[in-house]
Amino acid sequence: MSGKVGADTATGWVREPAVAGLFYPADPRRLRSEVTDHVRTAASPPDLAPPKAVIAPHAGYRYSGPTAGAAYRALAPWRGRAQRVVLAGPAHRVPVPGVGVSTADAWRTPLGDMAVDVTACRELVERGDAVEADDAHGPEHSLEVQLPFIHEVLGSVTIVPLVVGRGSAESTGRVLEQVWGGDETVVVVSSDLSHYLDDVSARERDQRTAVAILEGRSDDVGPYDACGCVPICGLLVAARDHGVVARMLAASTSADTSGDVDRVVGYASFGFVAPRPLGDGERRWLTDLARRAIEHEVKAGEPYPLDDDDVPERLRPPGCSFVSLDLAGGPAGCIGSLEPQRSLWRDVAHNARAAAFDDPRYPSIELDDLAEATLTISVLSPLSLVAGDRDELERSLRPGVDGLVLSAEGLRGTFLPSVWGKVDDAKGFLDLLLRKAGLTGDCWPADAVVWRYTTDEWSD
Repeated sequence: MSGKVGADTATGWVREPAVAGLFYPADPRRLRSEVTDHVRTAASPPDLAPPKAVIAPHAGYRYSGPTAGAAYRALAPWRGRAQRVVLAGPAHRVPVPGVGVSTADAWRTPLGDMAVDVTACRELVERGDAVEADDAHGPEHSLEVQLPFIHEVLGSVTIVPLVVGRGSAESTGRVLEQVWGGDETVVVVSSDLSHYLDDVSARERDQRTAVAILEGRSDDVGPYDACGCVPICGLLVAARDHGVVARMLAASTSADTSGDVDRVVGYASFGFVAPRPLGDGERRWLTDLARRAIEHEVKAGEPYPLDDDDVPERLRPPGCSFVSLDLAGGPAGCIGSLEPQRSLWRDVAHNARAAAFDDPRYPSIELDDLAEATLTISVLSPLSLVAGDRDELERSLRPGVDGLVLSAEGLRGTFLPSVWGKVDDAKGFLDLLLRKAGLTGDCWPADAVVWRYTTDEWSD
């Protein structure tokens, strides 16, 4: 195959470094020292669990090394547990139709060779999810500059090198899904952010890009925002399907180290982790937002603009919520979402105004009533498919804990866990849910599909 850059070995061939001595030191001792210093001095959020995936920059270490160090400091707890790194970055020099794998058995670094998971690469090609792209891998730096960090932080792991060209977020996400694995696998997406703006403009653009990443908006990161926009957006698609969300780890521009503020490149690192329960401050912020959204529409006659710039980071990832309003005389509205369509803070604001004005069961709320209304917010966990057999379902339900979504015969209904207070047992819960969905037959529907969820719920 043409385009192989490396030496033949008894078992295959080794891809040789293309940018050692240019983007990072070729001398092993100096390289190890730089990598160690960048990781050791990086800041790390104290409450961050080891991320399943990270986004890290790929410029010369002089410029982006400190920001990349934050990503790898976050990954350090995986040493000894993670056995494989899926490494995806953009094709800068040779066009690639979609995602391209390497056919090498190993990639050489000044710190030692790193074995390629040749089986995973071959299977991606055989399934039609990727193509062989040694021509593109040969001169490409976006993956190579990550290897010394991976080698020093995670040790002797195999790699799945994926160079990403033209393609959609969905198709790239499907490739990442194929190699997502379990705790034995971590994912590293390599990308810088804005290119060659002045420093002030770069930081403004990069902040918008960071918010889009934190909010999981895969349609809102483009080639002028990040050179690795396609692998970034593919990761956002895969992360959504696996219930992990982005946390900001570090951000900078090349001006921080070069001093040149006229023409800079932006960098940022993110970690993707399972969401944690909200704190009291975040709950209060959402409650205030919900009331603000309703009050604004009552007074101004138009929806709240949702232009807040002080949104807590943990409220930015996609999420689902229900918002309920109760007056002294009883319920006044309840509207919610079952699947993540927008960031959690926007979802709460959307459902708050819908509960106040769009619930067809109740009249629109008035300003005088709002001050006396009790507002309840329920943040939903991801839906989890459960057995459709009624007897098994009744036995597995946890009273007061589980909410359910039931779909059958073209109809659908849901009950929050709070409904358990209105029934005696699991049988009563399911009977009531069937009626809520409009299913009036005596038998459990043959095509029933059921999902379970829990809620984090509070009232003001």
